[in-house]
Amino acid sequence: MSSRTHDRSHFFKYASFQTAKQVIESKSFRWSSPTKFNDPFDHQAGFVLDFNPDEFAKLLTASIERIVFSDAVPTINSDSLFSAQTLRFRSIRDRLPREEFLRDMHKASIESAAKLPRSIDQFNVAIQEQLCHSRVFCVSERHDNVVMWSHYADEHKGVVFKLRCIDEIDNTLLAARQVDYTDTFIAFPSTGQYIKHMTGEHPIKIASLCWKITLTKHIDWAYEKEWRVHIPLLDESAGNGYTIYSEDPRIFEAVYLGCRMEDEELAVIVELIRRHLPETKIFRGKKSTTAFALSFTEIDEI
Repeated sequence: MSSRTHDRSHFFKYASFQTAKQVIESKSFRWSSPTKFNDPFDHQAGFVLDFNPDEFAKLLTASIERIVFSDAVPTINSDSLFSAQTLRFRSIRDRLPREEFLRDMHKASIESAAKLPRSIDQFNVAIQEQLCHSRVFCVSERHDNVVMWSHYADEHKGVVFKLRCIDEIDNTLLAARQVDYTDTFIAFPSTGQYIKHMTGEHPIKIASLCWKITLTKHIDWAYEKEWRVHIPLLDESAGNGYTIYSEDPRIFEAVYLGCRMEDEELAVIVELIRRHLPETKIFRGKKSTTAFALSFTEIDEI
């Protein structure tokens, strides 16, 4: 069964000349730990909590009162200790002194509100540590971005690989997910949403929420039009921060050579491609003479 998460037919991977040689010979790519990325916020941006402690305490107390004393039977997911305890109070509500009970609940709610900011801080640290214990493969929608050629392809002396997404071999790029660009950290669920999570009335999918961190970058990076595949290491060692994963040769659809690549290095890359990836097309880059743009012409023979 395919693990496809998108409808794209291909992606692009920028690489330096030396890296390109290794990739072509080994038909493998190096996947990196997020701690090795050039963006210090990547995988390391936390949730931002925006709440009023008094509002939180009042709403939590009111929610407990409604669940415990309402005639309507609440629909509760009792997997959490908090929701299970609330349902137990409901089962003995006829014996509870309501006013005293609510005073105690409000006091407890105030204490919970006071602890929440620190809890979120601790949660952010823990989840960032887990998310960074991983390997990530980053690709782009574009092969002709002038800035990316400068940053990731050896100042236009490297290459860009065009990589196919092939359902028949279920290659890793089928699981790529698009990066979201924003100028703010991800907001933690609102007071109302989080309280319904606590009570079990509407649990939040915490894992899905956390995964958004891996796909969120500052808006300044939007030019990259990045997609990525994320693999948790689980119980594996972090090692040196890199892992080499091999690829099926069929995913290598084309290689684009930088406009500044010297003829001698171009000949080396072309020879390697012909020998190790004979079905792969080769294009040579050229600067436009009328615009800030790159054009590419296929190389038939050299």
